[in-house]
Amino acid sequence: MTMNTTHLTTYWTTGEAAIALDFLDTLRDALWETYGEHINGMHYDAYLNAIRDPNQYEFEFNDDIPF
Repeated sequence: MTMNTTHLTTYWTTGEAAIALDFLDTLRDALWETYGEHINGMHYDAYLNAIRDPNQYEFEFNDDIPF
């Protein structure tokens, strides 16, 4: 895999940049509302299918905390 770099040169005013950020916030919120549950499932599946290092021990964290 090679790394690609994307350069984005802009000549925006502060107001135009603020509008672009507002749009991106709105887009993110709409995508999360539509696909959020599926995205969480995708990340959870990736976690479950991750290659585990057999030399690592996974501790069970079910101890009572004294405070």
